[in-house]
Amino acid sequence: MSATTAVVTARNGGRVLVVDDSAVIRQAISKMLKVDFDVAVAADGEAGWEALLQAPDVGVLITDIEMPRLDGYAFICRVRASDDARIRELPIIVITGADDDETKTRAFACGATDFITKPLNLAQLQACTQAYMRFEQPVPEEASPYEGLLGRDAFHERGEALLHEASAQRPVTLLLAALDRVRILYREYGDEQMEAVVGHVATVLRDEGGADITAMARLGGAEFGILVGGTSKGRGLALAQRLVGAFAHRPIHDGKTLSISIGVASSEEGAAGCEALRQMAEERLKRAVALGGNRASGSALSDTLGGAEELVLDGIVVPEPPGESGGDTGPEVLFEPEFMPEPVVPPAFSVPGPATRAVAMMGLDRAVCYLRDGRGAELEPFLDLLASEVVVLLEFLNARRGLGLNPAIAALRQSVHTDPGV
Repeated sequence: MSATTAVVTARNGGRVLVVDDSAVIRQAISKMLKVDFDVAVAADGEAGWEALLQAPDVGVLITDIEMPRLDGYAFICRVRASDDARIRELPIIVITGADDDETKTRAFACGATDFITKPLNLAQLQACTQAYMRFEQPVPEEASPYEGLLGRDAFHERGEALLHEASAQRPVTLLLAALDRVRILYREYGDEQMEAVVGHVATVLRDEGGADITAMARLGGAEFGILVGGTSKGRGLALAQRLVGAFAHRPIHDGKTLSISIGVASSEEGAAGCEALRQMAEERLKRAVALGGNRASGSALSDTLGGAEELVLDGIVVPEPPGESGGDTGPEVLFEPEFMPEPVVPPAFSVPGPATRAVAMMGLDRAVCYLRDGRGAELEPFLDLLASEVVVLLEFLNARRGLGLNPAIAALRQSVHTDPGV
């Protein structure tokens, strides 16, 4: 153990690792648990990680959130992305003074197993720890949905190796995929069922990607990385579109379908190393999420319009299974309207209507792709929407560069029809 870790020896087997920057809290938890367990303690996430690597008999991990060097969120994500299944599958109990939904949701999204709020209750802490102690848990017989996936470090190393061998003819493309509306799903399913939901995402990505996937890893609570060697950005976008679309036909246990968003980046764009490629893909993932999710994006807001690409599926509705009579009962809304994020479109063109209506989201970058492919006629229903976005861009450009475009902007604005049905 390092200088920042220690072990309290108890009478019975099973070791608990307690990670908290407060010496008072570490001592209090040790006293509560030492009758039943060996207790190892660490002062922050980095020290806790070192302790996990050196103590193979840890059965339960207890961690604080607010800590120096490596906070609880990052610590949990590192554990869940470990190459070592012993570490990766540890039950993780979060203990924190914060009792807000935001903290809980983020902790569960990172991969926490349970949550206890300070001040600590002796009976609750002992019962919770006992319930999750690994030596009392039967080894599951089912194959893990994460079987074959790399840990975070191994994934990064594989990416660096692929980039080292990449060339103009054989580029490397990275896909960052994230489950949409994680907070809403946590409210609906709770943390126990949520891990099965995330496992379903991993299974669909792996099955549908098949031989096209060079390497895949779970990088966070509900985020996955996919490396595709020898593949251009265009082909990577096509794969991403296929993965996004696959979820409409792969429902979870209760018959509902999920949706994901994917950010796509390629070594063709000059990324210097795996981390730079990841950052590029992450910015594009954020854009896909901001635009409503259920899409694959190959451009960020900072990218030039000429190089922008985006692929999107229309609507977030799923078919209801036929009733006993065999008739079609119509679409079921997966998420309530009040939880739907606002699309990033001008106010006059905000998406109206009930959530049962499939919404077509057409962005400028996707429109450019249509024009390049000779599919301009398909843009006719979206011309007013696209024109309104062009107006905003032209006004910004005119203000920054003084191009004297006011008459053209005014004429374009007058030509736009604000049809509420658009």
